Amino acid sequence: MAIRSVGGTIAMAFVCVGICACRMPAQSASASSHLGDWTALRSVNPAPPLVGANVAAGSAVHPSVVDQRFENRVLTNKAQHTFTARGRDFDPDLHPDGSTLLFASTRNSTRPDIFLKRTEGYAITQLTSDPADDIQPRFSPDGENVVFSSNRSGNWDIWMIRADGTGLVQLTSGPNDEIAPCFSPDGMYIAYTSWGGRSAQWEIWTLSIGNPGMRTFLAYGLFPDWSPVGARIAFQRARQRGSRWFSVWSVELVDGDARRPTEIAHSDLSACVAPRFSPDGRAIVYCALTSATAPDGRQAVVAADVWTVDLKTGLRLKQTDGAAIAFNPVWGSNGRIYYVASRGDAENIWSLASNRRDDLLGPTQDTAAVSRAVINRPVRIGN
Repeated sequence: MAIRSVGGTIAMAFVCVGICACRMPAQSASASSHLGDWTALRSVNPAPPLVGANVAAGSAVHPSVVDQRFENRVLTNKAQHTFTARGRDFDPDLHPDGSTLLFASTRNSTRPDIFLKRTEGYAITQLTSDPADDIQPRFSPDGENVVFSSNRSGNWDIWMIRADGTGLVQLTSGPNDEIAPCFSPDGMYIAYTSWGGRSAQWEIWTLSIGNPGMRTFLAYGLFPDWSPVGARIAFQRARQRGSRWFSVWSVELVDGDARRPTEIAHSDLSACVAPRFSPDGRAIVYCALTSATAPDGRQAVVAADVWTVDLKTGLRLKQTDGAAIAFNPVWGSNGRIYYVASRGDAENIWSLASNRRDDLLGPTQDTAAVSRAVINRPVRIGN
């Protein structure tokens, strides 16, 4: 999440989750992802925050007031994968074969670095070590490379390093902040978020790894995720009226251009953020967050849960039980959903068995067919 400079004080919270559509500062006063640091869940110029019963703890029920096709669940089969008692483990990603967990952490420093560990093991390998902030790591489809965001060059840029810690390469170096990279299924391109100097809003672009100067604008939004099985990208984007909460969108890529912008998940009571595709590309996991106004006037998160939405049926399932703040979800190849849970002064990475209703999914479909099956009507993004 990016926080703008307010009253001369720069604060940054949850670059990993991405809740606010305002501009990220070139440098952060803290890379902590502490929930109390959240100041906005909406776009710039938000509507007045929700108060009272609508934002009581545990009230972040899903989305659609019109379409109530969602189910709740009791949380079972939960496992903890990182165990820091101080600091924060966040931004999880899984090796394509599910064997290795990749994440950012402040366990050893007030500034986050990138770490690796066996998914079911305890030994941790530090992949990056820099006085700046290294966050948002993502594996390449073959598991050989890792892209991440870092402000080590002065502002936020996209970097790539081999999974063995060698071959560090800077992929972007412009004057604007660039964050949240992810690989294309063939590993040849990266989608990422860039602050638009002219548009004064966050934009999603792609670049060629072989030729980083070759870039293509896709849409306005934040935190893209590329479908592992097709030319489709999911992201979060603020609604342009009403509550201005973030919702989950997708676009299809046709000859490199973004087509059929589609709103997949939204709520009038929550911000729907940080979408990630399932390994088969037929569902998306995301986080639904609800805030309240703190005594100092800032927005504080009071509920955060992990949800999934099936792209064929539109069925939405609440995966966590609201017992703890849960965010940063990502699907593993083993069918489990990995996420960050906040308890006390620490944040650790957990997983749970996803409550996929595979009996409703049917056979794998091409991306065009999946988009046609989404229950929300496509609308135009931008100009």
